[in-house]
Amino acid sequence: MAAPPIRKTKFVPEWIDMGPKIPVPRIDWIKDKQLDISYGSHRLQKYDLYYPETRPEGLLPAVVIVHGGGFTHMDKRDWHMYPGFFALQEGFALISANYRLAPESKYPAAENDLIDAILHIKSHAAEWGLDADRLCLYGTSAGGNLVSVTGLKGHNENAPYAVRAVAALCPLLSFDMVRDAVRENRTSFLIRILLTYMCKKYFGSFPSRAADKMTAASAESYIGETIPPFYLQSGTLDPAIDYRDVVSFHGLLFETGNATQDNLVLDILEGAPHAGAGPEYLEPQNILPILEFFKRQF
Repeated sequence: MAAPPIRKTKFVPEWIDMGPKIPVPRIDWIKDKQLDISYGSHRLQKYDLYYPETRPEGLLPAVVIVHGGGFTHMDKRDWHMYPGFFALQEGFALISANYRLAPESKYPAAENDLIDAILHIKSHAAEWGLDADRLCLYGTSAGGNLVSVTGLKGHNENAPYAVRAVAALCPLLSFDMVRDAVRENRTSFLIRILLTYMCKKYFGSFPSRAADKMTAASAESYIGETIPPFYLQSGTLDPAIDYRDVVSFHGLLFETGNATQDNLVLDILEGAPHAGAGPEYLEPQNILPILEFFKRQF
């Protein structure tokens, strides 16, 4: 059996364990860290906090990594956290967060968990040397959905969990767009299967019976008059998330009152598949521009 394409990534050797079939990030090289900080009573309501090797003076900005996995699997120490190691090099603290998974915990558990994690981080920020006003969200696939919804809701409501910027990579932004594409036969058989599976696990029913929940879980439902700074990254060969949906979502964001080229970026990766199916989302040429975008928002 061929090795997973993710193994073709030009990983930094000190940062990765190549032993398993799917490489696992190493954290032993990070000396300054706090692991499994609880923000709730469930076993998955935890996050890890990592600091740069050399801390600059003052409070640190932080990147909060939210893993993907179709809302049903993956973990805060799997390959999703690897881009955060570049954030450490760029002077950010890194926070990698878990959330409750379906089908044990259905919608909106994961969304509520991210909000609770952000509130917990902010309440301890000064104690931990973090700048509560410079938290940035970085989510992939299902995590891209969660950071987008949470970032937009917090901004629109001027909520205490509002963040400085959002980066969503190959994100599932709109269940409604996917559902409409299925209805109109504009998508693949794979997408039909994925949508049905996800709805059964995440919402607890088939798409035809989950319309209200699908709308509520779609990031486009929370676009207000203004937006937080937003970086969208997607691949043209993604079989799970149609990059054209990401382009359409960018168009909706660009129509808001404060959207400019400085606070809204659409980064389409030609020939890139979904995250985990190749190296594109794990190599510095596609990670560092996101971190530079975050810095420009400070």
